Amino acid sequence: MKRNHVHVITSQMMDKSFLADVMKMRGGKNVLDCIQCGICAGSCPAAWAMDFTPMQIVRMIHLGMKDTVLSSSTIWICASCYTCTTRCPRGIDIPLLMSALKTTAIREKIPARIEIKPKFHKSFADIVQKYGRIHEPELFLKITNKTDVRALMQNAALGWTLLRKGKLKLKAPKVNQKVQWSSLFANVAKEESK
Repeated sequence: MKRNHVHVITSQMMDKSFLADVMKMRGGKNVLDCIQCGICAGSCPAAWAMDFTPMQIVRMIHLGMKDTVLSSSTIWICASCYTCTTRCPRGIDIPLLMSALKTTAIREKIPARIEIKPKFHKSFADIVQKYGRIHEPELFLKITNKTDVRALMQNAALGWTLLRKGKLKLKAPKVNQKVQWSSLFANVAKEESK
């Protein structure tokens, strides 16, 4: 991973309303409590693949660097493992914040550096909303490049192995509490539109 540690921040990069907007997001209410201790960055198992550490993302939020934050690969690479949150002395919920930033990037049509990430994020959420849980074959079909024959063949072999071992179901799962599940997604959508 290559990180450029020297960044020149200009006034054109700063959106004064971004910090206030983030503080209204899920996971963003206590973003100003960050003391830049670096525990999140040091404990993140995916930091090696990120262009900015979680700590740097939080600092850029403080500075109003909206475009840099929303176009970073970090928000898409976060594995939501909660290692950072369990170790944060200030209780900042970084995975929830990263999820809200992803949603904002999608809503504002800011392209991700890793093209498939937003498609995966949206497809995953759509399938969970539809069935109440993930259905891997449908997710695969939604995000796969149908013209990449080599990748299709490799994934078909893996899919066959998973199917034989009972780890993959071709039929979509059923959820009994469809009404509660639908209302949960309606509440999340309502919160995100605020």
